[in-house]
Amino acid sequence: MHKIIIFLSFFIYILAANAQLIKVSAQGNILDRQAKNHQCVLDTQSKLTWEVKLNNKGLQDANNTYTWFDGKSGVNNGDYSHHCHWGKNCNTQTFIDALNQTKLCKQSVWRLPSESELRTLLVYGDNDLLVNLEFFPNTKRKSYWSTDEQDIDIAIDVPFFYGGSKSSDKSFDAHIRAVSDAY
Repeated sequence: MHKIIIFLSFFIYILAANAQLIKVSAQGNILDRQAKNHQCVLDTQSKLTWEVKLNNKGLQDANNTYTWFDGKSGVNNGDYSHHCHWGKNCNTQTFIDALNQTKLCKQSVWRLPSESELRTLLVYGDNDLLVNLEFFPNTKRKSYWSTDEQDIDIAIDVPFFYGGSKSSDKSFDAHIRAVSDAY
């Protein structure tokens, strides 16, 4: 039911504002473009809801990093994650499971984005970071994991400081920008 409400609010907002990115509160409410306390962003073009990183010591902490793990391949224990607020099992699957339990922005089907989904956030211009900082504050100059795998030991990550993508060993730590379908 709450997805229908978000979807209807989404279309009403589009008609009123004709915007591509919309700020959303932790409770799933549409916010003004000037709002500073948003925790998600709805992309009306891709119909995806994105998690926003925060400057706090919790689950959405912008400094948290994780090893890549999907339950079958990767590094479960997260020993190489240098910043993770719960300190153990600092891996992508544990993060996604925890985020889904919070029902952030009334979404409960958060996941890692594909490389192509993550690349939709890239904004090329004169800024050092290649992301819209008005909507995605606290973005770090390090790579963010995607679901795309090269093999059992390698996964694709997307850095927001030069815009390419690269293959990294799943035992390395990287950031996560979770996504959920907004339909």
